[in-house]
Amino acid sequence: MIQLQSIDKTYTSKKTTFHALNNINLSIHDGEILGIVGYSGAGKSTLLRIINGLILPEHGQVIVDSVDTNQLSLGDMRRMRQSMGMIFQHFNLIFSMTVKSNIMLALSIANYPKDLREKSIFELLDLVGLTGKENRYPVELSGGERQRLGIARALSNHPKYLLCDEATSALDQKTAQDIIKLLKQIQEKTKITIIFISHQIEIVKDLCTRVVVMDQGCIIEDQSVKALFTHPISSITKSLIRSLVYEPKDISKEIYELIYDHKNSDSMTLSDMIKIYQVDVNIMFAKTLELKDEVIGYLYLQIEGANKEQALAFLRDAHVEVNRYV
Repeated sequence: MIQLQSIDKTYTSKKTTFHALNNINLSIHDGEILGIVGYSGAGKSTLLRIINGLILPEHGQVIVDSVDTNQLSLGDMRRMRQSMGMIFQHFNLIFSMTVKSNIMLALSIANYPKDLREKSIFELLDLVGLTGKENRYPVELSGGERQRLGIARALSNHPKYLLCDEATSALDQKTAQDIIKLLKQIQEKTKITIIFISHQIEIVKDLCTRVVVMDQGCIIEDQSVKALFTHPISSITKSLIRSLVYEPKDISKEIYELIYDHKNSDSMTLSDMIKIYQVDVNIMFAKTLELKDEVIGYLYLQIEGANKEQALAFLRDAHVEVNRYV
């Protein structure tokens, strides 16, 4: 388990002071897949580097498996980092080395037993779907294959935690989905804890079980994936979700957003509302999103009529999330 307690991080130059992280409190539980999302500059990558000790906070504690990392010597900090694998946006491979040599180097740096290195390499290549490509160079691999190699290298020391910094941002949509599928398979097999940083909320929804939303160095929301998509709290979260679902061209119109899950998606709630309260409804857009075994529906509409407020209250009483689109 990783615990962050009252973490602050500030960068100071001659002209300005930038508060990268402000009073961060976060617990990351063993075996979960945690997504950390937000727009550029929100503090996501700084937070990740605080976790693995590459950056030290001005204030607060980072506790990894009950050990306060502030109290560790440099050597002990390096050993602690061996419990954390890291995947990067741009792969960070050594292009003059073969696939096998890239992994071998990581094993050597970690002082992995020499007699087990060869076997470990081929087990890792099988795990990430690169069997038979051990003698190729990174330039001979596709973007998705390079990231698979990056994952194999990150897993080479059998870490307890896998830290992913925008691991799919440099990939096309299909390849990114393939990498997400691979990470899910790896987590199911190894029970490794995954911390996934991204500005792509569509990627996070397919991978993570829990999501933290950041803005201006602060955690503004921390919910399960389903709760985040059905009951978003902050305007930043709503903006991230709407960028995935629907963004009307004319926001001067009074538009309502209805969010519902599979439990009431097949009901006659909307039809009943129209009949009972005699309101006019103009459906502007509808979309469904799949979240693991859940289906979340989004409906954007205009409602007119003398009984509009009663009609909206009827929807809320039927457990439909109703928001004015602003």
